[in-house]
Amino acid sequence: MVTVILALALALTYWGPGAPPTATAFPSARPGPAPRGSFAWSLSNAETGTFVGLWGTSTSVVLGSKSGLTAYDAATGDRIWSWKPPRGGLLCNMSHSTSLGIGAFTYGVWAENPGIERCDHLQTVSVASGTLGWTRAVSLVADGSTGFPDRLGGTSLSISGDVVTAPFAGSRTHDHHVTDVLSADVHTGRVKWTTDFGPATMQGGCRLTGQAQGLVGTVYVLAECGDQARLLSLGDGPPTRPIGMLALPGCDSARPLTAVRRRLSGFMTVRGSRLLAGCHLSDPGGGRLSLLSAGTDRLVPLDTTGASTITVAFGSGAVYAPANLVLSADTLYLVKGDNSYNGRTDGVIAVDLATGRQRWSTTLPGASSVTLTAPTGSGVEVLAGAGSPTSLSTVTGAGQVAPGPSWKAGKATSFGVDPYVDPPRAVRAGDHLAIAFPGSYEPGQTTVGVLPLKVSHD
Repeated sequence: MVTVILALALALTYWGPGAPPTATAFPSARPGPAPRGSFAWSLSNAETGTFVGLWGTSTSVVLGSKSGLTAYDAATGDRIWSWKPPRGGLLCNMSHSTSLGIGAFTYGVWAENPGIERCDHLQTVSVASGTLGWTRAVSLVADGSTGFPDRLGGTSLSISGDVVTAPFAGSRTHDHHVTDVLSADVHTGRVKWTTDFGPATMQGGCRLTGQAQGLVGTVYVLAECGDQARLLSLGDGPPTRPIGMLALPGCDSARPLTAVRRRLSGFMTVRGSRLLAGCHLSDPGGGRLSLLSAGTDRLVPLDTTGASTITVAFGSGAVYAPANLVLSADTLYLVKGDNSYNGRTDGVIAVDLATGRQRWSTTLPGASSVTLTAPTGSGVEVLAGAGSPTSLSTVTGAGQVAPGPSWKAGKATSFGVDPYVDPPRAVRAGDHLAIAFPGSYEPGQTTVGVLPLKVSHD
């Protein structure tokens, strides 16, 4: 497990201090990429570099790679704007989602430790225009600290409402295993507060795990409190102690966990006004997931029976946004299958967000590996197959599968690249679907492909 995780940490190079980086706009449309296979347009690893993240607007796709951020017109593939870290620096992490058209990201350098990146700057950007949110990036390392966040610190990067969260290396952090958190104002970049517990416990005996997410102005952190995993809520004041505490159903922390393993045993992500939190997603018996809506203090346990929760955050889930976790207005879609590494996945499970109960479960005929991409008005877009052929279908209920485009041998190689450790990620961009392939490291492999969706899908 640790070997896989370390292999996923990507290199960053020196950028140094100085004036804030700026985005480059392309007012005149540049020729878009040529079509490949069933994609309207796509880009290879040789054209983009190593994948970091993906955001979408109603008309554009923002691709993050180790060299920076680039926005493309979803319909044509024309470049709209780009941003590169100053002095040759590289991008570390992108927030799982955007908030009010703004995304958050961290960037950094190669650390002196071989194979470890130093992700010590935080910034925000308008996904439509490429305009940076703050005059200067926020430092994620306290004065005098000998530690720093690495890419695994992306588990605490988030943006929601008026708050941005990120990993923070305080005075008690002496390596790159950062568990402390920083909270900043989304409008100004002013740091509201930072924690500085390091490996020590907070007042009350809880220990931070490095998992944190902002939810419409409130920061939630995942902590180990004795033999129970709990969600702690922190306000705008100094976080010496939490203002609220919720026990995560079914999430005990009695099993021995290493520092890296502890991060992967917990899980948090925010989508809109809802927080999903859970634990032990890779356990053979299935992981635990709960939902918290903004403005409430009630966790709704979600029925994950028969779901392959390991595909949500195994391995690359520590550095990228989670895969195979699709939310619509009232439904959570999960992959149906064996909850084991390289296990068979063959269908979709729909869970009612209000009750936590499963609405339906269905198997896709002939499928041996599926990936969930994006919601439609009444269902979810699903990639079926990890080899040849691979197809995109719309699933709206038990036995209700509408086939879409397919990729034959020679055109679908990226779908079969490490689908368990690095499954595809996807975002909607209006009537287009952008699919990224984090496991594409070879120059000729596809990093991102975009295809139009049928209007009837919505």
